[in-house]
Amino acid sequence: MIINTPSDADLQDYKKYCLRRSVQKTSSGLGFFIFAYYATMLFLSSVSNEALKYIPEIRFEKIPLFYLNIFISVFSAVLPAFFYFLFSNRKIAETVKVKYVKLGTLIPIIFIGMAVAMIANFASSIIISNFSVFGFENKVNFSINVSSIPEILLYIISSAVVPALAEEFAFRGVLMGALRKYGDVFAIITSSLLFGAMHGNITQIPFAFILGLIFAFVDCKTNSILPSIIIHFINNFYAVVLDILQSSGVLSKQAFFVLDYILVATFCILGLLSFFLLIVKDKNYFKITDSNAQASSDSNCVFLSLKEKMQSFFINPGILFILILFLFETVQNIKII
Repeated sequence: MIINTPSDADLQDYKKYCLRRSVQKTSSGLGFFIFAYYATMLFLSSVSNEALKYIPEIRFEKIPLFYLNIFISVFSAVLPAFFYFLFSNRKIAETVKVKYVKLGTLIPIIFIGMAVAMIANFASSIIISNFSVFGFENKVNFSINVSSIPEILLYIISSAVVPALAEEFAFRGVLMGALRKYGDVFAIITSSLLFGAMHGNITQIPFAFILGLIFAFVDCKTNSILPSIIIHFINNFYAVVLDILQSSGVLSKQAFFVLDYILVATFCILGLLSFFLLIVKDKNYFKITDSNAQASSDSNCVFLSLKEKMQSFFINPGILFILILFLFETVQNIKII
């Protein structure tokens, strides 16, 4: 009896097939996690909006609405994550990395992140202006008028503090954390693409994608989601403060733009200096590759190219479904001028 032994090439192909299947399975589960996150937020927002129609005394009160937004943001991230970890048999401590980052590294990273945020905001403005040339603009209005101290504090908490915690936990913690075993470059790009797409409007998508890249990068370098939470908070806080100053009329239009330009220039200069500081400490600090990717247990350390991993990531039901949903929302938020 002759037994045909599989060749090394056949074994390699089989191992690569198993790893592709592992990427697809993980990505599909994460796609449905992001869908649950998005759907929970949409459902709670819709239910609360309908309920408020029957409570006219608080319908136009800002403070109860801020409390409601805080609850929706937190619950929408925590509940889907609970079920994701329950059904995927993953451990939260092994996926969501939260560890102390030395101030000598953290502070330069924060300045670099804010410099990138300023550049991303500029790039986003250019993209938006080009959309308007073709007769399109965004329907979504982000400005909120607040006057009292409690309203201002709750506006900051609901728009700067809570989103930084909830979104970083979901996208850099759960999503990117689960994908890092296939390579950091792969995890950074894919988590950033979904983070940008999730915002569902042409104003925020390019901005969120670029920010997603820097958020994911610094978290991979420090092996902690704390840096991205801090940068995310500062960026949102910066936007909230400017919105309050602009809507309140405390500053003249000219003074407002001068202040904005000064802050942008300051962040960019500090970011550039921080970049050189980290380069001097370690000339390879900003290099990141997939060469250290951990293979899944059934792959026996076979390595997939970035292209192969991206194909496996996007060609699966979970990711395709959520991308179509985000695309539909983006189209819905486009207004023809």
